[in-house]
Amino acid sequence: MDHRGHLVVIVLLFLTDAVGCRFGEREFRFPITPAGPHQTCATHIEYPDVATTIHAEVAAAGPPRTLENPAKLEVWNLTLAEAMQLAMTNSEVIRNLGGSVVVSPAGGQTMFDPALVESNPRSSVEAALSEFDAQLSSSLFWNRVDQGMNQTFTGLFLPVFQQLQSVHQTELAKTTATGARFSLRHHINYDRTYYPLALRFPSIYNIDYEVEVRQPLLQGAGVEFNRIAGPNSVAGAANGVLLARINTDVSLADFEAGVNALVSDVEQAYWNLYFAYRDLDTKITGRDSALVTWRNIAHRLEIGLKGGTPENEAQLRSQYFTFQAAVDASLGSLYASEERLRYILGLPPNGPQLIRPATEPSTAKIQFAWDSVLSEALLRRVELRRQKWQIKRRELELIAARNFIMPRLDAVALYRWRGLGDELIASPGPTGYESAYQNLVKGDFQDWQMGVQMTVPIGFRQEFAAMRNAELNLARENALLREQEFRITHDLSESVRSLQTQFQLMKTNMNRRVAAYHEVETLRARLQAGFEQLDVLLQAERRLAESDIAYFRSLVDHALAIRSVHLAKGSLLEYDGIELAEGPWSTSAYRDALHRARHFMPRAIDYGMSQPRPISRGPYPQRTDGIIAPAIDGTEELIAPGTDPAEGPAIEPPAQ
Repeated sequence: MDHRGHLVVIVLLFLTDAVGCRFGEREFRFPITPAGPHQTCATHIEYPDVATTIHAEVAAAGPPRTLENPAKLEVWNLTLAEAMQLAMTNSEVIRNLGGSVVVSPAGGQTMFDPALVESNPRSSVEAALSEFDAQLSSSLFWNRVDQGMNQTFTGLFLPVFQQLQSVHQTELAKTTATGARFSLRHHINYDRTYYPLALRFPSIYNIDYEVEVRQPLLQGAGVEFNRIAGPNSVAGAANGVLLARINTDVSLADFEAGVNALVSDVEQAYWNLYFAYRDLDTKITGRDSALVTWRNIAHRLEIGLKGGTPENEAQLRSQYFTFQAAVDASLGSLYASEERLRYILGLPPNGPQLIRPATEPSTAKIQFAWDSVLSEALLRRVELRRQKWQIKRRELELIAARNFIMPRLDAVALYRWRGLGDELIASPGPTGYESAYQNLVKGDFQDWQMGVQMTVPIGFRQEFAAMRNAELNLARENALLREQEFRITHDLSESVRSLQTQFQLMKTNMNRRVAAYHEVETLRARLQAGFEQLDVLLQAERRLAESDIAYFRSLVDHALAIRSVHLAKGSLLEYDGIELAEGPWSTSAYRDALHRARHFMPRAIDYGMSQPRPISRGPYPQRTDGIIAPAIDGTEELIAPGTDPAEGPAIEPPAQ
């Protein structure tokens, strides 16, 4: 066989092996124990390793109260004032009846929020003041040069230039409230040169002290601008001391609004629990009354007296169990209302005591003078106060934006003392150049420089855009304030009208309750005399129960209407005896503050350029005693609490 035949055989064998491998492939399977550091899953749900402890009240929460385990519980008679005190004491996190803190904890309000804003390292007052702190900077560098020189006069060999240098600089700079920057610098330059030419000293020290003052004359000048925008700011990004202070005021307003909502929820839960008790008492009374009548008819049926028919007995039995079902439902609702009140007060869901409201709602007629409450609402609503802080922020930002449309013109002055010497510090010599510091003290070499430096962006495109944006922001905030005031007038009108409506309903339901009571008593007396129309008595008993529930519902709605009026006019915290104040610090904190105050005693500085306008009118009074406020017609009047009780209470129910 020739070489050509050998080649054909080899090709056939190769094709056979390839086809065999093709048909012999199997499906790839992952091994049970993978070799190497490979992972089949990139992401797992894991539990954080956080060292936390479960609160004692959370761990001590018992099982819920149900209709199947009505344990004998001690009654805790809790007044509304005590409930408010508990809510304020146990509310590190401001709660709401919706319980949204579980699904969105980032949106919850806490007692730490104002302090967090005050201590923010980027936008707080301290962060803004840090821009005016003195800055100390220092640098020290060594440099060695070793290179050949292209020269011919020194001989046949290529000359070499060698040099050892050291540069040291220290600067202390301070920016003032007028925008001026004071700088004190010290330079030490060491130079040792190995040069073929003759030098007087093989090494030399050049030192100097220089003082530089740079004062902006147009853009960036003035105490007002630097308090608003801060030094080194740019158009549209102001973050000065005044704006940082407004951040704190806005956070306090947000916190006060959260406390208002908490107090409103406490009253809502408290009066709902009060109504749950009254509703349960009414249905128990109806059930017991139905039981007495049922037993009476059952006894008549047993001995064969008039009216004792099986139909009447079955009808009364149905009436009794209808009331019993209502009692069961009302008891479950009472447990739920009590648990909601416990949550808003920061108490465990189930304790050894069952809370029972001890404060009775007011039955007196409360009248508010409309002009007085409207003026008070426009002055005291925390939402309006917060919006006015936003307007003040936009006004300050507009002042800063107008400053940026001026050229940057700085006046610069510099003075420098120089010294030269072979050594940095040495004994005095005949030439006077043995010691650099000795030569500096003699004052032989002094420089000065004075001038102006101007920077002007052609067109001021960014600056004009920032000013227009600030004007639009100010217009927007003013429009929002007008809309808030307009909405508050509607809310206040609705709450005052609702208060009058609920008082009238309370009186009407009281009279309805008295009439239903007399009707039931009359029909029961007639039943004893042989009255056979039992349906009329059963309907009268149901009407009595409904009238009782309607009366207590209107009584609670009247109390909530009073709350709504105070909430609408911004006096809810005062109405419930609550004032907001910063808590006391620890003794060690006062001691540290006293120690540090000795090093940072305030100094009176007369900038001599401008007097910044005030941005605040002082502390906000939380009580209405003696507040002078503008009235609707522009005059000033004394705001009083504005409540005028009527001559007497509403009609009380008859004794039962």
